[in-house]
This record gives sequence, C-alpha cells and structure tokens, in this order.
Amino acid sequence: MWGTVALYWLAPKYLRLYLLALLSLLFLASVSWQSALLLSVFTLVSHVAGRRPVVTQKSLVLAVVFFVITLVGFKLGITNDSDTFLQTTLIPLGLSYYTFRCIHFLMERFSGRQPVCRFGELVAYLFFLPTIPVGPIHRIDDFLRDMKRQRFDTSMLSDGAERILYGYVKIVVLSNFLVERVFGEWIWELPSQDGALVSYLTIVKNGLNIYLQFSGHSDIAIGLARLLGFRIIENFNWPYLQANISAFWRSWHISLSGWCRDYIYEPVVSTTRNPVLGALATMIVIGLWHEISLRYLVWGAYHGMGIVAWQYWQGFKHHLPAFPDRFSPVTQIISVGLTVHFVWFGFEIINADSLQHAFETYVLILIWWV
Repeated sequence: MWGTVALYWLAPKYLRLYLLALLSLLFLASVSWQSALLLSVFTLVSHVAGRRPVVTQKSLVLAVVFFVITLVGFKLGITNDSDTFLQTTLIPLGLSYYTFRCIHFLMERFSGRQPVCRFGELVAYLFFLPTIPVGPIHRIDDFLRDMKRQRFDTSMLSDGAERILYGYVKIVVLSNFLVERVFGEWIWELPSQDGALVSYLTIVKNGLNIYLQFSGHSDIAIGLARLLGFRIIENFNWPYLQANISAFWRSWHISLSGWCRDYIYEPVVSTTRNPVLGALATMIVIGLWHEISLRYLVWGAYHGMGIVAWQYWQGFKHHLPAFPDRFSPVTQIISVGLTVHFVWFGFEIINADSLQHAFETYVLILIWWV
C-alpha cells in the first residue's frame, strides 16, 4: 500500500493515474487473472459504447446486457455453495463493483449528464485501485473533478492514514476480537437450555460483525483514496442509529443504494407511477447483486416490504393524535430499536442454513420474548 502511494506521488503528474492503473492491473492479475481480463474488456466496451457525442440506445442496451450477463453468469456459479474460498475463486475480484461503475458511466453518457471523456480518463476511473476490491461504487464526475484538482496535500495524507487506522481497528479489534471472539465465546458458554437467548444474541453478534467488517473495509478504501488525493463517496453513516428502514438504507452501503435509487427506483416509478413497485424492485436488485439465490431474493423482498410498510405508515400516522414533544426521546429510542432489530433479523435470512431454519429461529425467539 505505502509503496504504491510513494510511487504515485514521486511520478510526474501526467503519469500518476496511468501508473496507478498499471499497478491496479498487476495487482488484479496476481490475485485474479479473470478479473484483470474482465475489467480490461469492460473498459474497452464502455469506451466504444460511450465515445460518441451522443450515446445511442442500442449501444447502451448492448453494453449493459453484456455486463449484466457476465455478472450473472459468474454469480450463478456460487448460488448453491456458500464456501468462502469457492466464492472468491469463482467470482473475479471486484466484478460486482466495476460492473455497476461501467453501467453508471454509460447511463450518465446516455442521459447527457456526463460529457465525452478521454480513454485515459475512463481507464483511470475504472482501474482506480482503492475501490476495486470492495467498493464504494464512486461516481465518475466526482472522480474526474478530483483528478483535475489533485495535489500533494499533507492534510489529505493525514486524514487518509487516520481513516485506514479506523478501518483496521473496526475489523481487527472490534469485530474479530471483541465481537467474534469475546462476545462469541460468551454466547457459546451459555447453558444449552437458553436456546432462544443464544439464538437472539447470535443474531446481534452477526449484525454487529457485518457492519464492522463491511464499514471497516470501506474505511480502508476511502483512506487509501485520500492518500492518493481523491475524496470518494462515504459508504456508511451510522446506519444502526437510524429511526426507520428508509433512513437505514440512506445510511447503509450508500453508494449501492444511491446507484439503485438512480437507475432502478426512479426509472420504475417514472414508468409505472407506483412507488411500491419501485421499492420492491430496488431492494430485490440489491439482494440479487450480493448473490443470485432464493435466500437473497427473500432478503431483498423482506427489506422492500419493510420500506413499503414504512411508506404506508407515514401516510397513516397523520390521522393519529400526535405524541407530546416530551415523549420524543422515548419514541426515538423505540424507533431506533425496532429498526435495528428489523435489520438484524433480516440478516438471519442470509446467515441461516435454510429459510426454514431462519423461520424456526424467529419462532423460537418470539416465543421466548412473549
């Protein structure tokens, strides 16, 4: 990491991003030659489809279909196998992220919001090393703006190093040690007759782990980008402290939810005039983006129905008497508690051995609560 940063800033300004793209290509080739090849092909396809002053609908559709078929083809290979090694072997590193970045680029070109960019600029954007392995799905207009403004800035270096440190603390200290080891061992030592309590605490542990691991890796990506002079999009904004499921998704995996809002939700709603279909379609796409399987389809629909229920509640609650202001802190705490438990229970859908096992866990915990 630090060698890459040093080489980057020591290189002449006009060569920096090309050097970084080359280093990214070498890194990908050493880890996953399929990913290096696919990203190169995706970049060429994006350039050919988006190089004209006006991108035609035919070019857009052909390119997007090619990207989606490629992504789906690889993801179908792991649908029935949850082994981590097989997942990282069968799915080229970063494919889910740079597929959506390529689609974003072409959609912006097609709409006219993004002017024609040089091939070198597109290469620098798609081969930007910090965001390849685990995102975020940063936007090309922000990237090109930072590319023109970049300069050696000690405050950016300090911010970047600090952010990377935060990321490692989240992953190593909070997640791996405190949550997974200390909290996990304490749960394991509980009496066997406390099965419902064990199941509930395991759901809490998994929910904390998912957030700490994912946000920690995002912190590292954001920090590395700052070391290179770029400010990329934040991916998490205290999602477990949000008071409703819509606010949660505006704070969780922000780059993905924002991408789906722009390219799934808004087109569906503008076509059908139906926000319910828009919410369900958006969340199902987010679910299947992670993995094409029944469990992720159900997980996406679960969150979609949660958002729809929240939307209906927003319209219905205006007919109810308003709570006095003095109760606002209490209602806020209850709302946050309900939202975070809705999210944590949802993770059980994708963590359990089967949907039936997840349902049995819910029943066991609910009976214990009652």
